[in-house]
Amino acid sequence: MTERSLAAHRDAVAQALRPGQVLDVLLADAVGATLAEDLIAPAPMPAGPVAARDGYAVLASDTIDAGPDRPAVLAVSHDVTFDVRSPRRHVRRAAARIPSGAPVPWGADAVVALADTDRGVARVGITRTVQPGEGVRPAGFDAASGTVLVAAGTRLGPRQVAVAAALGRVRVRVQPVPRVVVMAVGDELIEPGSTRTGGGVPEATTHMIAALAQEAGAKPYRVGAVPDDALRLRDALEDQLVRADMIITTGGLSDGPQDTVAEVLSRLGEFEVVDLQLRPGRRHGLGMITVGERQVPVIALPGSPAAAAMGFEAYVRRAVRVLCGHPNVERTPFKARARKRWIAQPGVVTGMPVIVDRDESGALAVTPLGSEDLSLADLSGADAVVWSGPEPRIVHAGDEVRCTVWGG
Repeated sequence: MTERSLAAHRDAVAQALRPGQVLDVLLADAVGATLAEDLIAPAPMPAGPVAARDGYAVLASDTIDAGPDRPAVLAVSHDVTFDVRSPRRHVRRAAARIPSGAPVPWGADAVVALADTDRGVARVGITRTVQPGEGVRPAGFDAASGTVLVAAGTRLGPRQVAVAAALGRVRVRVQPVPRVVVMAVGDELIEPGSTRTGGGVPEATTHMIAALAQEAGAKPYRVGAVPDDALRLRDALEDQLVRADMIITTGGLSDGPQDTVAEVLSRLGEFEVVDLQLRPGRRHGLGMITVGERQVPVIALPGSPAAAAMGFEAYVRRAVRVLCGHPNVERTPFKARARKRWIAQPGVVTGMPVIVDRDESGALAVTPLGSEDLSLADLSGADAVVWSGPEPRIVHAGDEVRCTVWGG
């Protein structure tokens, strides 16, 4: 068994990661993936002035003094359409019917809304004075030429995909969404809602870890609980290797004769059990399984929900985001004042779930939940995690502490 600090273990996990190759995918398949190139406007968007609304393109000076009782009457010269390669030239005392988004005729400098006209066909009465530029989106309104509209490293969502489509892109280069297989190991575990003779413990930890992996940007595949049986565990792992970019196991790491995770993973590839200087949770594991030309990292977490959650937040989330290709792999920390006293153990990094609120002065304040033996209720009620150590510390009420938000 290896004893390791949290910092050293984070480095070891980072060395084990092999981000997937960049793929050129159809736009519809890019949602959720990480962009591997900048999306740049090759020309001004739009290339020339366009109508911001349905109405009539006019010269603003032709509408001076127009009002409901004395409309400015202009001849309708033509209808602007999208199938004309370039807009026609505008003449004074005329108006051109124009749909939203169509190019404004040369010489026109405003678009009158339909509501401010009598909607005439041969002649149109305009009932309001308009100003130059009104109802017109100028050239480059959406983006100037050369503008980076979506930067590499951005996770592609609906808005970013819309930008790519507006650029006329059919395909984009992306770092694909990593597939993370999550598997619980333990004879005592049963699926939620099921029963068996002699009872059992509903498996909750991998439901949480799968959701955390998804929140970090991965595509999780949760496997039902696997018993502490070497052959069945090996079969379950081999079945999942075909689709896994990472495997996370929970439980099965103790020294008891029934705990088989280390034995099985050592036979499938490289694996080491780590006595990690992190609390809650001490026993972790790290390994690598070679599948053809691929190498699949395996991270083993404790079976306790609290210990697994802290392990994920302390180093696994970062690894998942590296696989995703995200440039920002750490949660943004913030500082707050402790409302209560607690003791941080010496020699280890401690994660303490806390509730966040504001004190009488309006400053952020945190209240610790539980103790070293954290309950599911503590995990459920927490807003953030306070990290301390490995230096020993007594946190007093009013002390400033470093926190990270727990959640999306």
